Amino acid sequence: MNRRVVLLAVVAVLGAALLTWVLSRPSEEQRVRATLERFVKVVAVKDGDNIIARAGRVRSGTKEIVDDMVHVEVPDLSLRVTGRDALVEGATKAALVYTSADAELVALEVKIDEPVTTAKVDGTVVVTGVRSGERRVDKRRIHFLLRKDGDWRITTIDVAPAE
Repeated sequence: MNRRVVLLAVVAVLGAALLTWVLSRPSEEQRVRATLERFVKVVAVKDGDNIIARAGRVRSGTKEIVDDMVHVEVPDLSLRVTGRDALVEGATKAALVYTSADAELVALEVKIDEPVTTAKVDGTVVVTGVRSGERRVDKRRIHFLLRKDGDWRITTIDVAPAE
């Protein structure tokens, strides 16, 4: 009888641990959102950034979250590129336009396909930055396409001109 009690206790503890693990895992939508939040932090223009440090930070920060053949279009920055290296170069040049800039993604609508292999995200990006010595806040519509390759990777970024 002692063995049964111990066995039941072990099974109950393992069951509780498994249930806790399953319930605490982030959903696919939360993972997509986390990938996008990481991206906007990586490409932010920090005050006092130099080109070399910025390029290194963007290159290392995008390695795990951006597809090798990402397509990016940002008309306000005259940026229309394909490939992570071209994205890094374009994002590095943003420091020539902005002294500092942060982005916040708002009102995101995430649609994940049924086999959970691609996600479409539409929303608004609010860019707050210093440009030509003047602080500006611009809103732009933004569209992301991501694919799941173990983790979520950004394959397309389309940013509309400022409203």
